[in-house]
Amino acid sequence: MPKSVASAEFIPAYPRAQNSTSTFAPTAPTREVETLLRDREARLLLLSKRLDLTLQASGVGSWEFHPFDGVMVWDDRMREIFGITALAETLGYEHFRAMVHPEDLSLVEDALNAAFTGNMPLKGEFRIFNADGNLRHVRAHGIVHTLEDGERILIGANWDITGDVLAQREARLAEERARKQNEELQEIRAELEFQALHDSLTGLANRRSIELDPHLLFKRIAPKDTIACLHVDLDRFKSVNDTGGHALGDSVLQAMAGRLRTICGSEDIIARTGGDEFVILQKCEAERGEVTATAAAIVAACREPIRIGRRSFRLGASVGIAFQNAGSPLATLISDADIALYEAKRRGGGRYSVFSPRLREKAVNERELAEEVLSGLERSEFVPFFQPQIDAKTRKILGAEALARWSHPYDGILPPTRFLSAAEQVGRLGDLDGMILEKALATFDRWQRDGVQIPRISVNISAQRLKDDDFIKTLGSIGNRAGVLSFELLESISFDERDVQLSQAVDKIRGLGIQIELDDFGTGHASIVSLMDLKPDRLKIDRKLVAPIVANRAQRALLASLIEIAKALNIEVIAEGVETSEHADLLEELGCDVLQGYLFSPPVTADEIARLAGRPSGDRS
Repeated sequence: MPKSVASAEFIPAYPRAQNSTSTFAPTAPTREVETLLRDREARLLLLSKRLDLTLQASGVGSWEFHPFDGVMVWDDRMREIFGITALAETLGYEHFRAMVHPEDLSLVEDALNAAFTGNMPLKGEFRIFNADGNLRHVRAHGIVHTLEDGERILIGANWDITGDVLAQREARLAEERARKQNEELQEIRAELEFQALHDSLTGLANRRSIELDPHLLFKRIAPKDTIACLHVDLDRFKSVNDTGGHALGDSVLQAMAGRLRTICGSEDIIARTGGDEFVILQKCEAERGEVTATAAAIVAACREPIRIGRRSFRLGASVGIAFQNAGSPLATLISDADIALYEAKRRGGGRYSVFSPRLREKAVNERELAEEVLSGLERSEFVPFFQPQIDAKTRKILGAEALARWSHPYDGILPPTRFLSAAEQVGRLGDLDGMILEKALATFDRWQRDGVQIPRISVNISAQRLKDDDFIKTLGSIGNRAGVLSFELLESISFDERDVQLSQAVDKIRGLGIQIELDDFGTGHASIVSLMDLKPDRLKIDRKLVAPIVANRAQRALLASLIEIAKALNIEVIAEGVETSEHADLLEELGCDVLQGYLFSPPVTADEIARLAGRPSGDRS
């Protein structure tokens, strides 16, 4: 703006009119002119009122600016906008300038200069501090107008847009808040999607992730490409959780996940699908030997000790491998790898196995057998057969061992080798033990009523059943069986490992008067120390140690030592697998107390052993 405008004085807008000596003498026609002028004046007044009403309703204030003398003329609404209550019709430019926000002052003066010097319309928005000190936002429109005397002035209108500006600002803030909330929601969504598809402990993919279409998993894959699946299961991991707790187990799993990441390629997909199970998906771009090499590397890496703090653990891994085209269902591939894994574990673990159709057929047969076993348990098809136990000296029946048999509706009587592993696989071995025990006791009670001379019976009980609290409770309802009932525990239970729950169960069984026999001694884990801790009533020497004693002097000496140890601990000795009279006589000579084997009878039905108990065959009394 020109310097003269900025420094203009507050002076009246219009000079006073000069006295005139001229006179106006109306003539006759002026009456019509006066009427016309009154009509125009009335219409002008009406238009003025309408304009005033419009301006009042819209809140628009009008103004004039005379830059020559710095005078500004405001109407009432302009005064309301600026908060001025003075009655003077005119204001000085400096008064207006002082009310403009300092940050907007140069903008306002530049706009005024541009309007006057360039004869351009004035348009813009600026801020003011009104007379009360409140900040207001004002929009201005103006144009340059030339008066009759040639003076150029600026006329225009202002209106208060503070409400609009605040509303827009709030809208922008709301939009910004919405944008940030949307970003946060996107981040939360991405995090939830990541959590849904990844294992929280190891950061690996999870089962849901690998169940997606392979085309979504790999960056580049064609339907004809081959995918390999490696199903990894850690060996002996349960012992880590049992002895060190779950926190330590979690640390071991994290360490194992790190080893898998190191072994596998950058494009391989590694997922943790269960407690100690992992699945790896690979694209087979070269020979399948690379996949088996990866499996071998995993098995080797898992054999290496894992150090957590001051502790060290040696585990192991079994791996099942399967291949198929990318266009085939991924669930089938994973299922095939699972079948191969089962085969690797069946063969002892610590190795890998590759799927074949033969393995699938075998798995199908085992699943069908497991279903039949479950049905057989529901229909109570499992029955006890009995094999007599003979006094080595008198050759009288001292008792009988109850052995499980399956009275199959189509295949007849089936031995334990046909169903025990299936029952264990479905977790029903304890139920099978319970069924045989119940039926064996019912048979023994019938023998007692019928006068059959079989003084005691023994029943095999699994570790799974021993640890069942409900089983221990039900023993209290079988009546007083002191001296007539014994439980045979497999030596493979491994009593050297201090299993508190197992030891407590054995103590409770003894408290009920039920005797304990340690089965298959000499082929499992039991030591002399475990014999001293367990203190079984009887020790059953496995048939593998009994069979060679007739022809092998060293085996005979070994057996004699075992019998001597048992005698020293006041434990009665039963020899299994007695097939010939030479075996019987030699075992008697070595100090064995009880004989059991096909020399006397194979396992037979309850009625058959009852008849056998009435026959004096081999009785020396």
